[in-house]
Amino acid sequence: MDKFVEKLDKKYLKICLYAASTVLITAGIAVLFMFSGSFWAKLWAIFTAVLKPMIIGGIICYLFYPIVSKIEKIFNRKKDHKWSRALSVLLTFLIIFAAILLILVLIAIAIYKNVESLNIESIQNIFATLKDDYTEIWNFVAQQLESHNISTDNMTHIVSAATNAITSFFSGLLFGVIFSIYFLLDRSHLASYWRRAFRLIFGKKAEDKFQQFMNDADKAFSGYIRGQFTDALIVGVLVTVILSIAGVPNAIIVGVFAGLGNLIPYLGPIIGYLTLVIVCLPTGAFDKMILGIIIFALVMFIDGNIINPKLLSDNVEVHPLLVVAALIGGGALGGIAGMLIAVPTAALLRLQFDRYLQHMAEKRDLEENETSD
Repeated sequence: MDKFVEKLDKKYLKICLYAASTVLITAGIAVLFMFSGSFWAKLWAIFTAVLKPMIIGGIICYLFYPIVSKIEKIFNRKKDHKWSRALSVLLTFLIIFAAILLILVLIAIAIYKNVESLNIESIQNIFATLKDDYTEIWNFVAQQLESHNISTDNMTHIVSAATNAITSFFSGLLFGVIFSIYFLLDRSHLASYWRRAFRLIFGKKAEDKFQQFMNDADKAFSGYIRGQFTDALIVGVLVTVILSIAGVPNAIIVGVFAGLGNLIPYLGPIIGYLTLVIVCLPTGAFDKMILGIIIFALVMFIDGNIINPKLLSDNVEVHPLLVVAALIGGGALGGIAGMLIAVPTAALLRLQFDRYLQHMAEKRDLEENETSD
């Protein structure tokens, strides 16, 4: 037995032991997952429930931080104050809340004006007719749903799922706002803590590369945000001014919604057309509605083909053709959410590719210099 042990190659024996240990550990983990699926499912649910508002809070923090920083600089112009950050965060959220409230007020005014111009008696007659024919209408709807293999029981589940999704969204948004407030208040300390932790775990070289990547990402995404907000402002002003000159009712409301909708690629025209129809149709201003649609189509054509690609290419430093290609690809992969991040992601990838090409060029020049020496 001793002679057999002596003849064994210790190097290969160690490799075999490592391989066997890896297989056993992998098998053990697989068995653990198989027999404790409910536990891991609950753990994953808890993790995603916490992670979702943290991501939302991080996005809100990233969007609002420039405003907070500028307000804080105003307060600290002569002397640094401990209360400046907290007051800056409070004022920022008040400004955003006031802007949202203003939009809601404009919506309420538009609805009130349109409702005021409606024939209330005819609407009451319509509702009375619907009330009398409720059973017949419901049976007709049920037959149409069943013809498309959608039962009324499934509709109940769909409505319940939609309600849960809406509730989850607003609860996530509420906790996301709470997280964002803490992120904004303690941003510098959190950043320095995690930067130090990253450096201690992965080393200084990895920290420098990661910091460079984050700077590139910030440049790409902040440039995209600036471009989109500038484009939304231009579209909103153009639509408001031209529609007001044309005599379209509630031109300011149409312009505001067209600009806000334009923050999301391809969604601006849809929101603008719908708003235009809503403010014109109830009052019977069909001629103004048709004129407004033509004007709006011209503004959207100019914006979509000239203004928007130019602004985005200037701010995120990508060619207009790449902007269009990124929007198409992002929409195909992730819908509206995909289009929102498609252009800055394309800009970030272009920056990383340019850095790789620069690194390869420097490496080749170094090798050529060594060869010539």
